[in-house]
Amino acid sequence: MTENKQALPGHETQSDEMNCPACGRFVGAVTKCPYCGSKVEKRMSLVATRWAAVLLSTIGLFLLFLMAKHREIPVVLLGDIQPTMNFGQIRVVGQVDSDARTFKNGGMGFNVSDGTGTIMVFVSQKQAKNLLANNLVPKAGDGIDFAGGLNISDEESSMRLLSVKDLHLTRTTAATVRLADINDTLVGSSVTFVGKVVDVVPPPADSKRPYELKVADASGEQTINFWQMEYDQIPGKDALKGADVRVRVSIASYKDKLQLKLASGLDLEILDGPPAAAEPIQSPAQKAAAAYQKEKAPEPRDFSRGRLSQAELLSIGAITAAQDGKVVRLRGRVASVRAPDAGSKQPFSLILKDGAASIRATYWSSVDDVLAIKPVAGAEFEIEGVIEVYQDKPQLKVESGYKVIQIEAASPAATSAPVAISSLTAADKGQTRSVQGTLGAPRALGKGTAFALTDASGTLDLILWDSIIPAGVRDALAEGRQVEVTGEVGEYEGKLQLKANPGASIRILSP
Repeated sequence: MTENKQALPGHETQSDEMNCPACGRFVGAVTKCPYCGSKVEKRMSLVATRWAAVLLSTIGLFLLFLMAKHREIPVVLLGDIQPTMNFGQIRVVGQVDSDARTFKNGGMGFNVSDGTGTIMVFVSQKQAKNLLANNLVPKAGDGIDFAGGLNISDEESSMRLLSVKDLHLTRTTAATVRLADINDTLVGSSVTFVGKVVDVVPPPADSKRPYELKVADASGEQTINFWQMEYDQIPGKDALKGADVRVRVSIASYKDKLQLKLASGLDLEILDGPPAAAEPIQSPAQKAAAAYQKEKAPEPRDFSRGRLSQAELLSIGAITAAQDGKVVRLRGRVASVRAPDAGSKQPFSLILKDGAASIRATYWSSVDDVLAIKPVAGAEFEIEGVIEVYQDKPQLKVESGYKVIQIEAASPAATSAPVAISSLTAADKGQTRSVQGTLGAPRALGKGTAFALTDASGTLDLILWDSIIPAGVRDALAEGRQVEVTGEVGEYEGKLQLKANPGASIRILSP
């Protein structure tokens, strides 16, 4: 056995286990001398410590992997998204604004709102095929719970779907209508109807045209458009012609013409016999009145909070400054509605009246975007919000668009009769007036469109803000059309203008 050599000068204070037994040089914790190659014996405690460190670090990395893989992605309100969250993963619980649309590359996209904001969600081609195969294509009004990755830019934010298996839908039933009731006011929504297939027109060979399915009921006839992918999904498609069917379609507008689109072949059901005739479509006011006549009508689901409303219903006259911060529900008739000026940082505001008592309700565009029915003067609404005091007066701060519910639409008597344009003066500013006239050429504004509106007595500017006028209403307007418009009289650069009220406040009198 080789005897330990004497330590080299300067190494005398080192432990023998730190020096090479052959050459006497300092070798530290290594087990083989880097100078002469001799084996260096170490204490078992040091060897065990080294292996324990390796084992513990390996276990620690494995536990970190498991935590990252199985962690629960947090639910985040869209209104709380910040630029620092770019590329982060969040879970959103909300409502689908409109039917998902398919892109040319095979992917999909749809808008989701949660009462605090709206965001576009993109789906990859592979995920889109999976959604179609499992009948999980999001449709207007569906409740949705999904996880996605954020992509935040200065111009707009979006999300990408992380996994189809983590997407959960709560299907909503589309209104059943007659074919004759499908018109411009339904653009952007989904409906269901029943009828008989008159004809199936496939696209010509090597063309880019869609299939055309002609369907008729007792009230009229319509054509449904769809592509080969949707056609392949239709159960019993070989027996389509002459069959009685129930179909759910999304309604769009293209070149001033209505389009009925089949989002999925699974949305077409072949019936065993002739369907029962559908009732004429009800107005929103009729639907709301019928719902509230039920003794145990369920309260609307608030997807922005994930729970049902428990707020106390109070009269407007009972609201005082002492209730600052309290969540309440109020019911009253809308006296006036004011949209924020373009480019301003002001909220929407309306005056809600109950007899002699009144209160101002305010809300931001993120709430307005998801309102099922836009408030108009004369309509009765039930609104939930938080009482806050401004300049010593209580007002209602609305935080969720799903808790703004129309009880009764404005009666014909509640809207003013059409007046001549020349009769409008500066004294009418801030008042709601109705005017009939002919549209001139449209002019693009920052966030809206302006038309010259002319009648036999004069001309003024008609202002349509994109945030409050539905796209289907705006798309139906064109130069030369005669319309009746209800809106608020305003003034810009010394000239009077009429700002159209939110919602379908424009009625086309002639093409």
